[in-house]
Amino acid sequence: MPIVDRMEFPRKYKLKDTLVLLVILAAGFGIWYNSYSQKALARRVVIHSVSFEEYDANFIRLGYEIENKGKRDQEVKLLAKVYDAEGEELASLLFAYTAKAQTREHRSKVLDRLVRPLKPDEKPHRATLEILRRKVI
Repeated sequence: MPIVDRMEFPRKYKLKDTLVLLVILAAGFGIWYNSYSQKALARRVVIHSVSFEEYDANFIRLGYEIENKGKRDQEVKLLAKVYDAEGEELASLLFAYTAKAQTREHRSKVLDRLVRPLKPDEKPHRATLEILRRKVI
């Protein structure tokens, strides 16, 4: 019977040091660019005057003004949270909004899934509305 030599499979090659260095630099540049673009988004899109327009035991309507200072339409993800007088969260909602270029608009959003219903004579105490930013690390 003839003897057949076979190649080692899979063949292992060591990466060169310059290639490893380029990969590390590319990853660092990607992290820096993501951070820079998120900070620029926060400067272009500004949220003004969050208030309660209407509320009942089962829903809360938030009113807010959003301004896009940029030259292009911008889609942003907004996180709205409403708290009671003791600081407990009553409702939260994550939603997307496309802000038109160089405009300032008054908008409203209904939060109808409350953690607990409002008690009689209870008012929502505080509301926050923030732009959700992408995070790498």
